[in-house]
Amino acid sequence: MILRTLSLLRSLQGASHTAQEAQATVQQACDYRWLRGELNHGTITEPSTALADGTPGVTITLAYPATRARLAGGRWPEPPEERERCFVEGAHACRAAGAPAYRTLESLSRGLAEGAASVLTDAARLQYLLQQRALRLAWRRPEALPPALARRLGSGESAADGVFLLALSVPARREEVVLNGAWLDRTLDRYRRILPRPAGR
Repeated sequence: MILRTLSLLRSLQGASHTAQEAQATVQQACDYRWLRGELNHGTITEPSTALADGTPGVTITLAYPATRARLAGGRWPEPPEERERCFVEGAHACRAAGAPAYRTLESLSRGLAEGAASVLTDAARLQYLLQQRALRLAWRRPEALPPALARRLGSGESAADGVFLLALSVPARREEVVLNGAWLDRTLDRYRRILPRPAGR
């Protein structure tokens, strides 16, 4: 199974792809799919911002109760004032917010079943967000949460230990935003190259 997956990734990318690189690629694709699935729970918190390369965009924020399990994923200070000054960026922000880890043989099998091309596409979308420093997780006290975000919190989990806010910056105008995964795919694909061009083109 690993050899077959590596062969597919090599043929699509036109370069050597080790087992470790293949696992990292599938993990990025899984992180992106988790993120796109969460988008409909978000709300626009910054209608006008800029990405790392200066591209104008908006910031969409997702709110999650800071459960003991989520807090255990990082070194968050105990004093609330210090904790609010800390943040996590990139793929680690998704993991701290609750994205599952798929660094297993099962993940490679899943990636193969879903198609190596789609895995590379989703991994490239996440890579674009990482390059733009478009993902950031911060902790906030529940009482300091804006009403729009407070309403987005799931009723099944307690926010007694605070709230994690996952901010996603997307290259778009406020009036273009649609909070679903299909819109996120289309928007990111306008600003990045999905796959390397085949040799000779």
